Amino acid sequence: MRDRRPRSRHDLRAWAEAFAGVRIPSRAVCPGHSSPFEMFASQVLDRPSLALWHGPRGSGKSFLSALDTHLTSRFNPRHETHVLGGSRAQSEQIYRAIQALVLDGSGTLGGDRGSIRRLLKTEAAYANGSRVAILAASPTSVRGPHVASLKLDEVDEIDPEIRESAIGMAMDLRGVRASVLMTSTWHRPAGPMADLVDRARAGAFPLHSYCVFEVLERCPTSRSGPDLEKCPGCPLMPWCHEGRDDDPQGRPKAKRSDGHYGIDALIQKVRGVSPRVFASDYLCRGPKAEGAWFKEFDEARNVSEAAEFDPSLPVHTAIDSGVFTGAVAFQIHRGWEWADPPKPTRVHVFADYLAEGRSAETCALEIREMLDRLCGSATRFVSTDSAGGARNPVGPTVISEFQRCGLVGETGLQPWPRYPGCVIEGLNLIESLIRTADGEPRLLIHPRCTQLSASLKGYARARRAGQWMDYPADPQHPWEDLVDALRGGLSVALPEGTAPAERPLRRARAGRVF
Repeated sequence: MRDRRPRSRHDLRAWAEAFAGVRIPSRAVCPGHSSPFEMFASQVLDRPSLALWHGPRGSGKSFLSALDTHLTSRFNPRHETHVLGGSRAQSEQIYRAIQALVLDGSGTLGGDRGSIRRLLKTEAAYANGSRVAILAASPTSVRGPHVASLKLDEVDEIDPEIRESAIGMAMDLRGVRASVLMTSTWHRPAGPMADLVDRARAGAFPLHSYCVFEVLERCPTSRSGPDLEKCPGCPLMPWCHEGRDDDPQGRPKAKRSDGHYGIDALIQKVRGVSPRVFASDYLCRGPKAEGAWFKEFDEARNVSEAAEFDPSLPVHTAIDSGVFTGAVAFQIHRGWEWADPPKPTRVHVFADYLAEGRSAETCALEIREMLDRLCGSATRFVSTDSAGGARNPVGPTVISEFQRCGLVGETGLQPWPRYPGCVIEGLNLIESLIRTADGEPRLLIHPRCTQLSASLKGYARARRAGQWMDYPADPQHPWEDLVDALRGGLSVALPEGTAPAERPLRRARAGRVF
């Protein structure tokens, strides 16, 4: 059985437990997540040409990547694998994982140390002639020979140019299909992982995400109480009980998980790191910039298909022009104060646009095409920064180019109001829409608007002498270009803010009044 290649998920699970002593968690407890075993099995058995694993710190990403490396090497003679990490220390995680799995590991039927002839911090040599090179990612390390397997560990720390060069090393060899596996946490709003996740979500390659609850140990009754009566005293309860109603038995996440990560260890993380770091590095909800302006923005609550274009409402398009041109298209769902219960005003953004270094004419034509495609002949109102009236280096003003290309609305091309404090007032309006004091989101963004979502997460305050200021950093392209477009457009569409409409006045006879 040791020398028989696993060809099914059952065989793979049995081999890992029998000869490596590893039991991989197989249950996903959060919506949209993969279980670690499903992620691992897909890599080993399907061997995609390119795949991305997004997981929490200390959860076993490198460990599972090392197990995949070992299985591929021991079952394919003379197989070559290169492991590149964001640093030498990260690369050596694979070395330590192979050592723990193969040289020190043992399952119910023994170990597999006989398959490795030599293990060093920089390479592993197998008895069948396979070789694993463990390197730090650098311009020189990606100029090596072609290999069939490439592992990029902590890809968020690897320069994109080095990553692209490294991928060129992978090619089919000796009947084995080339495969590149990228693994990482994601804690930089505009780092390499942001681009990779966007591409994966667009279908370019498989993306497997999981959080610390997928690898958390099962919570015992002695800790929770038979009826969960002890849960309110646990620091993990706010996240553990999320989505509890979605489980048929009403169980919190820690009652469904069955992994290796200690509950006490996770509680220590909750108490020792900031909410921003815990959300990005352990819950895998994407990064938020330090000093973020819109701290309450949450893709789980503010991004929804419900923001799709509504043909019964007019469309507001706002454009911020410059070296970067940003535009958003949104609709206002007016609230009614006299409704029972009162209905708040909501803003739905269903389209965004971002371009760099393009002419005003090109941008205008592309924005028009986007609007025609998404909202057809709906009534439109178009607004832009009044600074667009200045002549650009080519000659014509941006506003005149927009008008010439037909990028106008029912009232022409409206300028955004400019007065002292207008920027902060507009940002405060966005902030109030993202989350009001009662905890409800009033700003919904369609999932296709990935650039706007990234901008709201990355838009930051200025920092002076170590202190965060009450005004935004400047410049902060490209985030400011879409945030400014949304801010300016809302100042035109909602000049009185988000106050709902009052009850309409009833007509009365003059004799009843006087």
